[in-house]
Amino acid sequence: ACTLVAAGLCRGDAFDREEVAAWLALVTDGACTTDQVLDTAERIREVLGFRLHRPTAYTFLRRYLRWTGWSEESFSLANYLIEIAVTTGLACVFSPQAVAAAAAVLSHQYSAQGVVVPHMPRWKNKLLRCARLDVERELAPCTSELAQLHANQHSGATQFVNQKYSWSRFHGVALIVPNLPFNAQFYARYLEAEWMP
Repeated sequence: ACTLVAAGLCRGDAFDREEVAAWLALVTDGACTTDQVLDTAERIREVLGFRLHRPTAYTFLRRYLRWTGWSEESFSLANYLIEIAVTTGLACVFSPQAVAAAAAVLSHQYSAQGVVVPHMPRWKNKLLRCARLDVERELAPCTSELAQLHANQHSGATQFVNQKYSWSRFHGVALIVPNLPFNAQFYARYLEAEWMP
């Protein structure tokens, strides 16, 4: 439903709106009907109104990865992490900036599993400057919770997000065995190890 609203199709051409809603109902693997997508989209538009055009975690992620370096595999992994954060409610607990920055941090930690990121000197410094988040109160706790969520979601093969990111188009990142999650203090030390304002 959010996709339908974001695409601006709530009030547009009825044929396009119905076609996109039918496709969205299809990709949810039967979790909702076309009518449910249309009704939910209309409720979202009514509730949010003019506040619909706010940056999302995905918007921030693209910005952060430009500053910190990325590969197609790390981009897919970071997107996967954001999508599981959104579908499980973690994105409601932390700001879009924190979720995106946490996904960027975690996407840099999977080189042993084949997610190689080109070397970017002082990438953590660049991320902290760009994100402007409090490391100890926002970024480290969000990174820790996202890492734990990733570990917990790994076995959820029936969830659509995991199925989607198992596809070769997304480099099979949902099949990667998650690293052991650490607590927020670990991530705070990790991020601040080279910090220079």
